[in-house]
Amino acid sequence: MTIAEKFKQVLAEYGSHTAVAFLVDDEYKKVSYNQLNNYRLRIAHTWKKYGWKKEEKVAVMLPNSLEWIISDLAAATLGLVFVPIHTTFSEEYIKKVIQHSGAKYLVIHVDFLAKHEQAIKALNLEKIVMVGKSYKIPNKVEQWPFLEEEKEVEDIKDQVSDDSLHTLIYTSGTTGDPKGVMLSHRNLVINVDSAKRIVPIAHDDRFFSFLPLSHAFERTAGYYAAIFSGASIYFARSTQTIIDDIKKAKPTIINSVPRIFERIYGKVFDKIENGSTLKKKMFFKGLKLAVLKRKNQLKWWEAINWFLLDVIVLNKIRAIFGGRLRMAISGGASLDLKIIRFFDNLGLQLIEGYGLTETSPIIAVNSLENSRFGTVGHALDCNQIKISDKKEILVKGENVMLGYYQNQAMTDEIIHDGWINTGDLGFIDKEGFLTIVGRAKDVIVLSTGKNIFPEGIENVLNESRYIYQSMIYGDNDKYISAFIVPNFEQLKKWCKKHKIKFDLSDEKINNFYQDKIEHRLRKSSKIEQIASFKLLSEEFAQDNGLLTPTLKLKRYKILNKYK
Repeated sequence: MTIAEKFKQVLAEYGSHTAVAFLVDDEYKKVSYNQLNNYRLRIAHTWKKYGWKKEEKVAVMLPNSLEWIISDLAAATLGLVFVPIHTTFSEEYIKKVIQHSGAKYLVIHVDFLAKHEQAIKALNLEKIVMVGKSYKIPNKVEQWPFLEEEKEVEDIKDQVSDDSLHTLIYTSGTTGDPKGVMLSHRNLVINVDSAKRIVPIAHDDRFFSFLPLSHAFERTAGYYAAIFSGASIYFARSTQTIIDDIKKAKPTIINSVPRIFERIYGKVFDKIENGSTLKKKMFFKGLKLAVLKRKNQLKWWEAINWFLLDVIVLNKIRAIFGGRLRMAISGGASLDLKIIRFFDNLGLQLIEGYGLTETSPIIAVNSLENSRFGTVGHALDCNQIKISDKKEILVKGENVMLGYYQNQAMTDEIIHDGWINTGDLGFIDKEGFLTIVGRAKDVIVLSTGKNIFPEGIENVLNESRYIYQSMIYGDNDKYISAFIVPNFEQLKKWCKKHKIKFDLSDEKINNFYQDKIEHRLRKSSKIEQIASFKLLSEEFAQDNGLLTPTLKLKRYKILNKYK
């Protein structure tokens, strides 16, 4: 089944239901499936009039928005190949993606067109469509049409096969140039259907979307999973407005990466620490009773206490997520067990999953009924998993990509006899739960021959309210070292309290961080202790090229910049 066919199937049953919602003047404006279908067809007809043809490439550089989804559905309808561009990409990357993909057309938001106008002009694209208002429309640029008014529009017969290439997703990559992952309609539809057999989604579910749709995780788990179920997608305005927007959206499902959950966890504890002694006692007592409740060990009087504290204290923390959340799904990297348990004790089920862009992307996920902390769950039934002699996770199935675009050598390097080498190390336990140990390429090999997996150590360090980010390094060294990005807000408070000048080179500040690091790693093995560290004045971010769009560390770049 193609993406357009799947959409029309849902449309027949849930036409009047809300498909997409976005904030206008502080209120969510809703778009029904019937309206979305009308927009899909009107844009598809417009592009057809432009002369855009099946199998041609259309690059799209838009923020998460109604227009992003309309563009994807219109491309699926016409058989165009959809090439999303991360909005955080540099001009160099934008040029590489458009040139390598052979995209003739570009749909772009006015803000990004203004920012990269000269570079885009130099690409000699056949047609540019601009989304958003502008005081002037540049030459050779078409304005995105006004779609608000209802118009009768003719259906377009789907002439696309399910094995047709639907999208080229260029992986942002933690190292090297981006690679164009080719995914078919079949890859994506089968992956969603398979994932939903482990994590059921209902038509009355409401997704909250803030991760970039240009990334495979949000596109499949936050967009296709919703649209193929008759559910609703509520967009955040930006990552900076998540806390305010989520209260208005009142979602039942959130997809996120570990860093977001870590930040929420840290802010909750900061607020508790800075609150009154009574509130602090009530919070920790509530958590303690919640642990006993989860284990079914509450005595009758404790059950009454838990109920009261849950209503008075813990419910206020759940309200951060809008008050209706039934599950949160974390992907992209491992999440610290303490954070998973914390959310679970609050009554918010947080489940981990695992995938790659090259596998459409979901490979495995925990279910609500059968979840094991610290694992990424069971394999989806659309793929098989096995562990190689080198402990690498290998995957084979109907969700595996068609290959890398115009790069057969790299495709042959990663896929052997249908099995894709994920580059991740892990193991499967007796009950079939998959555990990820780390990325093979991220393993630090000390001069002593010992192997260190940095991610776990970084997770432990980042739990400190004084540490915002960290990166462990030490290849060929005798001991590991770390780059530490302080939580500047907390550090400034500490400096003010102790009457110390805020200066990262100050010996007292460095001694303070030495103590914090040693305390965090007190239970770690000897080889996991940090011999030296450097405090950084700049955070790892997408804007400075040190984080991928899903907030993974670009280790090679960080090392080159700061070592």
